[in-house]
Amino acid sequence: MLIRLKEVRGINEKYKTSYGLQYDAWELIIRLPDWEEYDSEEEAKRISENRMVSALLTADAIFVFYGQELLKILPEQTEFYRFSFIREEAYERLGAPLSQDDMDSLIERDMLEEVIFSSRYILTEEDYTEFKGNLTEVYLELHEKEAPAYQLSPRFQGESREFGYLFESIWYQLDLVKGAGHGY
Repeated sequence: MLIRLKEVRGINEKYKTSYGLQYDAWELIIRLPDWEEYDSEEEAKRISENRMVSALLTADAIFVFYGQELLKILPEQTEFYRFSFIREEAYERLGAPLSQDDMDSLIERDMLEEVIFSSRYILTEEDYTEFKGNLTEVYLELHEKEAPAYQLSPRFQGESREFGYLFESIWYQLDLVKGAGHGY
């Protein structure tokens, strides 16, 4: 019997996906609780890198928006999130933020990319210190410095009416799930 390839579903690879998001000096690492299935690693990378991801930190929860999905993470669900903040040494290395005049001058001299992509301005994992508290404690730390400015859109108002801090995506990571089996 001859089987046409179009009729057979390919072997799917299962991936756990993590996203790194940033607000000011804070980094939030979110690990999606469920694996996602893709036909190939290339498809997994393409979808993950093009997915719009953001997170709203409120006093009671983290609301993660990824693709068309909304994920609510509670304070006790620490296996799905981790917070870090930039170390003082990294601030010293970075120096004062570039002003608009600084940036204009670098653009005129065609040096902007050379400067902002230099090792001086690239943050690495070593530039962060892990925060040992939960999301409520991070919220309180941020609230001491400034009032929260973002709120869930009206279509999600049933989830929370609180204001919070918006973390925006800066990186993603895919981990192939081993031993989970593959679908045919």
